[in-house]
Amino acid sequence: MKTITIDDNKSILDLMKYIMYKIDPSGSHYFVTSAEEGFAVIGKEDIRIVFLDIEMPDISGVEAARYLQNIYQKIDLIFITGHSEYALVGHKLHCSSFVTKPFDEEDIIEALKWLRVPVESEKKLKVRCSGSFAVFEGEHPFRFDRRLTTELFAYLVYKNGAFATNGEIIAVFWEGNNDKKDLLRKYIKDMRDCFGRIGAENVLIRMKGSIGLNMSEIDLEGDPEELVEQFGWFV
Repeated sequence: MKTITIDDNKSILDLMKYIMYKIDPSGSHYFVTSAEEGFAVIGKEDIRIVFLDIEMPDISGVEAARYLQNIYQKIDLIFITGHSEYALVGHKLHCSSFVTKPFDEEDIIEALKWLRVPVESEKKLKVRCSGSFAVFEGEHPFRFDRRLTTELFAYLVYKNGAFATNGEIIAVFWEGNNDKKDLLRKYIKDMRDCFGRIGAENVLIRMKGSIGLNMSEIDLEGDPEELVEQFGWFV
């Protein structure tokens, strides 16, 4: 998930950073000291879960909440404050939850249970088949450590969820040369390791002597059939 914490107290931001990356290590979490800075990040990153301190200089949390609710229809506001009397204010502003300082990990987990807007599962990988094959992590280019791993991944995309046996892959890539079995294992390991670094372990599915992709984890653009011509495979 994507979250932002807006609080002018650095120690609170440090605590939230520790908590959020502990409970959601693969998420995108932002931490800023002013509402104005928070507005810029929310607009740019399309964040929908906002932890918001009520008492802040310049723009208060209450003012910030009203502004955000006017701009974004789907946003969850979770107020953070040292003053429990603000709970009524939070209720009037239809905040999703209310966390009182001091708080801990369990308090934040509990607050996230009461989101009004369900968190949509975000696909880690986007794959473009049309034009030229490309892989993205979100909006950023994603690269494997080995060049041929990219082509192997492209072949699995072409299979579109069907499993490819090791023998089939060796036939396509190395004209059936069984001496390439160890090399294939290296490319599969590279793919698995690279996915693991971005928390996308579920993309690659391995069975004895076969591999495939969990296509429900991939945002696919274009027709995978186009990849045959792009890479010049004989299939």
